[in-house]
Amino acid sequence: MRKKDLNLPEEPFRLEVKELAERVRSIYARKGLSDIFNILSEAAFLVRKPLDTSEFSGFTTYFDGEFIVFLNSSFTLGHERFTGAHELYHLTYNADILKREKIILDDEKYKSEDEKANVFAAEFLMPEDYVKEVFYKIVNVDKDSVLPRHVIRMHNFFKVSYKAMLKRLIQLDLCSLDRYEELLEICAQGNEEMLQSLTRQEGYAIDLIVPSKVTYVPREYIEFIRTNYERGNISYKNMKNSLEFIGLTPKTFGYQEPLEEEFLE
Repeated sequence: MRKKDLNLPEEPFRLEVKELAERVRSIYARKGLSDIFNILSEAAFLVRKPLDTSEFSGFTTYFDGEFIVFLNSSFTLGHERFTGAHELYHLTYNADILKREKIILDDEKYKSEDEKANVFAAEFLMPEDYVKEVFYKIVNVDKDSVLPRHVIRMHNFFKVSYKAMLKRLIQLDLCSLDRYEELLEICAQGNEEMLQSLTRQEGYAIDLIVPSKVTYVPREYIEFIRTNYERGNISYKNMKNSLEFIGLTPKTFGYQEPLEEEFLE
């Protein structure tokens, strides 16, 4: 197995994106923000909701002068946090595309930007120098001696998924590539109970390795939808769809369907 088999970026490309991640981290650090969900809430309307699909982890869109980030909380919390950092890249560096296209699809047209977003997420959530510092502090073993419990300690510290942390350790040459398949086995589908058991043995909660199923909608988002309807910017049907997407209905706020729209349907 080679590093490229793990879909890890070439080093010049990684270092280029690393600079972008450090720049953004610095901007939000000056505001006292470090948690990805808090950062996204500052940068956009953040909506987290479980969906009965694994087709997508999340997306960012632009509507009536506002950015909206949606994260599917049916994925594990560690996965969801990585998706959040991925979307932060699009918010920061693809704002013009979002304003024009409304959404960035995972296709050939914007493939390079999506690749940058994935590298950005790793660099943002797992800063190179800090990963090395923490590794030598709480693991400190030879790269050929890394065990599942060591990866568990690291991924819980950086609040990412087990698999994302494992790939990062290999990328930074803290873990041998020869150890990858054996270490990966513990987080393979069907081994959830094994990973959960070992995580508890290490003294950690299992929050990061199970879906949070959180439903979070900022009050501002709801008011944003209502205001746009009341101003005539969106139809009753659009308002209804937007509210039902987050588990609410127009009747919750006392809205009745206009007769003309009911007739048109």
